Amino acid sequence: MVNPGDYLPSDEDIDVEMLDSDTELCKTVAVSQKPTVTYDSDSDFETTVPKRKPASRRGRGRGRGRGRGTSRSATVNNTDVEDEDAFDAPAPKARGRPRKVVDEADKPKATRGRKKADDSAAPAKGKARQTTLDEVEAKPKPPSFDPVENTELAQAYPDPYWQELLSKNSDRIDLIDEEHPLELLPYTITDQMALTGLALSPDGTMLATLGSTGHVHVWDTDTFECLATLRDKSEPNIDEFFVGQFTPNSEYLVVGGKLKDRKRWSEADEDNHILPCPLKVFNVLTGEVVARLEGHSEEILCVKSVVFKGENYLVTTSQDGYIRRWHMDSSWVVLQGTMEISDGITCMAFTVSFLPHTGNRYFIASTDDHLTLMDLEQCVIVQRFDPIYSSYCDCGKFIEPLEEPVFQTLASESADATTSASGQQPPVAPSGTYAYFITRGVELLDAEDNTVSSRPNTCTLHRLVYPTERDGKFELQEIRRYHHEEYLSNSWLIRIASNGRYILAPTLNGQVFVFSIATGQVTGILRDHDTIEVRDCKFHPTKNLLFTCGDDGTIKAYKSTLRDASSLTADAAAGGLVKEERVEDPDTPKTVAVSPV
Repeated sequence: MVNPGDYLPSDEDIDVEMLDSDTELCKTVAVSQKPTVTYDSDSDFETTVPKRKPASRRGRGRGRGRGRGTSRSATVNNTDVEDEDAFDAPAPKARGRPRKVVDEADKPKATRGRKKADDSAAPAKGKARQTTLDEVEAKPKPPSFDPVENTELAQAYPDPYWQELLSKNSDRIDLIDEEHPLELLPYTITDQMALTGLALSPDGTMLATLGSTGHVHVWDTDTFECLATLRDKSEPNIDEFFVGQFTPNSEYLVVGGKLKDRKRWSEADEDNHILPCPLKVFNVLTGEVVARLEGHSEEILCVKSVVFKGENYLVTTSQDGYIRRWHMDSSWVVLQGTMEISDGITCMAFTVSFLPHTGNRYFIASTDDHLTLMDLEQCVIVQRFDPIYSSYCDCGKFIEPLEEPVFQTLASESADATTSASGQQPPVAPSGTYAYFITRGVELLDAEDNTVSSRPNTCTLHRLVYPTERDGKFELQEIRRYHHEEYLSNSWLIRIASNGRYILAPTLNGQVFVFSIATGQVTGILRDHDTIEVRDCKFHPTKNLLFTCGDDGTIKAYKSTLRDASSLTADAAAGGLVKEERVEDPDTPKTVAVSPV
């Protein structure tokens, strides 16, 4: 009840009081939502801790993540909403690691990742930006594939790699089966680190091993002696090398991987803070770093050297989602220019492999869970193919099969294989140019306990059919999948290899499966590594040698042998080839050959 003489606030006063109340409420909410702040002991300012991908999904320093999570929706971006219209705007797909959005005042002085765009040109959050007619007309048209132009380019610049594979003057490994089992050579090649990559020199005389301690060892493939140890002595931070590539003259070795801050710890990664990762070019003879190529903000996962129209290029992929082209001079040391291939969608880019018979203009990249066809000359995406694996496809390469593969006809997914994406009927035989392509990948983890993959691990054989008309589309046909009940490979940064007759498929438990490309049968299993990831494997291009390396810090070298007729007769009388029993003596080879399954 209002008594006479009581003060009655005006409408303007009521508005002021309500505004003050709302302001205090906003301040309270802002304090409760303030990002976590930690003190960086190595700097004079406070830094926020961005939300990043858990270490189990990023590899924990050596790429040992086993699947992305329980479902496709397991990763969600944390964003701040400034107005109600933002709820109607679709969330953009994350690239790289997911991060928490923080205020500018709370950001550290040095940040990782891509540069932020100019805010003045960006539309308000949640507001759709109008595209002008000039921008529509200026948008570049996707490049066309011209079969006539491509044929001329391929004739002018033939692919020497494919000629080497079909050379008959080579002593390389051809058969791996019960008559030709692999024999472990009695050489001790070890290192005090997890070995993540192998690189053979073009002439096959040197083998480089890369790993987590920042050293690169170069070995003689005849005597297996260490010829050189390469290390960047001027690097103040922590190097980890994942991949390497010799230049065509074998004078230099280009390496890439992870660079970590020696003085800063990351709670999210449970490891040292990751810095922008450069390519480093070592002189193999002197051991000096002669070039350092800056461009990627996160781990480098692949490096390839290629000659296109007489010019030298390096192509790299990274966990930052970018694929980058580096134009090098004739010595492969001086950088002429660099350009990135980005699409705003790719989260992680893994490996690249160049299309045969295209003069090295086109290549396929393993990106996220699918394959992407790209143009090296224009640095643009030509075509994107459907997903192959439920989590990601981290390795793919073109091969030249020595036997025509048999199309797989399976009714449905089962415990030992998966259905071909092209259905029960074999794909139509191509009338023009085509090439075969093999991939491997990782599946999502089981939703209940996150310990096993939701689908069986497989390797896949594809056939890429080239367009026969200008502006035509490439067709990626699935031919068959390769699987075994003991083939467990749900771990990233594992690379497969092929000699045209077999696929070498490493696992996460120390084994390497040998699949027949033509039939899909398992013709051998290598069990000489410890029960931990085998990361890489290589067929020697000219010698009777095969190499594997893994997280146990060892390199295994094998050669193909010919069994005598008496032992084969005895095995046949016993009902087939019997696996060797596993023994504890480390000097006894554990390599086995198995009957076709």
